Amino acid sequence: MTGRAVVLACLGLVGIAWRPAATQRFTIGPQAVLVDYREVSSGLRYSGAGFGGLATARYRKFSAAAAVVRLTLDPTSQSTAGAGFTATQVDAWVAYDVASYASLEVGLIRRTADPEFDAQSMGAVRIGARSAYDLGPGATVSFRANYLAAPQFSGGGRAAFSLELGLGLDVRLAGRLHGVIDYAFERVNRKTDPGGTGEISAPIQQTLARVGLGIGF
Repeated sequence: MTGRAVVLACLGLVGIAWRPAATQRFTIGPQAVLVDYREVSSGLRYSGAGFGGLATARYRKFSAAAAVVRLTLDPTSQSTAGAGFTATQVDAWVAYDVASYASLEVGLIRRTADPEFDAQSMGAVRIGARSAYDLGPGATVSFRANYLAAPQFSGGGRAAFSLELGLGLDVRLAGRLHGVIDYAFERVNRKTDPGGTGEISAPIQQTLARVGLGIGF
């Protein structure tokens, strides 16, 4: 799936929840991002920062979110990599409320590295659940657990099990202005067979912290 197709798909997912209605809510805003990325078996370790944006929408029991971030990553002191790279990550979710505090959700993740083979580009389908609790007036904490199904890698390989966990906080600052904090941990148990002599483990691990603002409509 091309980057343009992924972006269009994400906009379409948000559009599911974007319809004129009294119960409709829509937010959009910028984000600053910190990232730690590792390809564990090969000793490739990077850290960096970036920027992006997040849009969310709700219509009755349906909700949707789409985020795009651009990241610049440099090797850490423990890394065997000689140079850094940039990456673009696109995330999308669509959820349905099964209770006042819980939702089932599906979505997409697409991360593209540049230069292409300096790190693994990856795409997968999200399947999981999300829970949210009100801490007080204007403050909500949420927890997300997603299985990453059917992952595809630019360097080949497969992953029988991949997991993403997320923790978020949304605080109303003033009027329509929200402060948003999100932390996500991703572990992909990738395996490859580069020489045709048997599979070896080549897991991928990433943590992504986002801090941003949202304007509600």
